[in-house]
Amino acid sequence: MKRSPLPKESSRGGWKDLYIAALFENDKGRLAERIAIAQLAIGSRRRELLMSRNDPQERQHLDNALFSLHALATSLAIPPRMVAKARAA
Repeated sequence: MKRSPLPKESSRGGWKDLYIAALFENDKGRLAERIAIAQLAIGSRRRELLMSRNDPQERQHLDNALFSLHALATSLAIPPRMVAKARAA
């Protein structure tokens, strides 16, 4: 089966593309990887916001996205270690 390329991360909106890609991934074998990549992008954006400016609304969106990704992984019984392993790769 042909894999679709991952969207490129850009600081501002890239996390949203990666987040949406994780939410709509229909290949359960790639889901942990998609979740891990989205979590990394969201974490990176949160650090940028902390260092550059304080945008509480975007920070809330980031927190909601992280929560949603965690809920998705939990509901599909994806062990946290699989997500962590994909994040480390």
